[in-house]
Amino acid sequence: MTGLLHVPAGEREVVRVFALDMTAPEAEALAEGRASNGGPSGLAALLGAPRLDRDHVEIFPAADLAGVGLPGYLTEGLGVADAEIAADRTALEAESGYIVIVHSPAFGGKAARLSPTPPLRHLGTYRLEQADAPGTLPPAADSSAPARPAPEPARPLRRLPRALVLVVLLAAALLVLGLAWLAGSRG
Repeated sequence: MTGLLHVPAGEREVVRVFALDMTAPEAEALAEGRASNGGPSGLAALLGAPRLDRDHVEIFPAADLAGVGLPGYLTEGLGVADAEIAADRTALEAESGYIVIVHSPAFGGKAARLSPTPPLRHLGTYRLEQADAPGTLPPAADSSAPARPAPEPARPLRRLPRALVLVVLLAAALLVLGLAWLAGSRG
């Protein structure tokens, strides 16, 4: 999948998934926001995006998803409906290099035209399951009901670094093993 990708103004609850055909050191440099070997200066340049909030971008090796796979991460981890990825499932499962996932807030609510260039390959654009269908409006308010102020928009959660998640999981596993050992030594 190549060509021009359109991001409408105010878009929410959409993820764009790309394969990143780079060596591990180049991909890690890109993930950290560093240029590598005179290559592209950043992900925004590879996407052809005028601006990109890196807090809403994930770059990781597909191997990190062992046991779950990229389709499982998209559906179970991010909330994309199975039907959304059905046509692309085989291609998504086949990816073994680095993956880039760009969430809607990365564009700051502004319209954008993306023209991804190699080493970036567009794999698919998917709407999250809980998202409203494009072009739908919220139900009309009952005019007899008292007006309530609109809720504050939720601030996006920052993703924890993978290393921190791994340390927390390892600590939890050690705690469980320690408790099991104590229970076994008392019995």
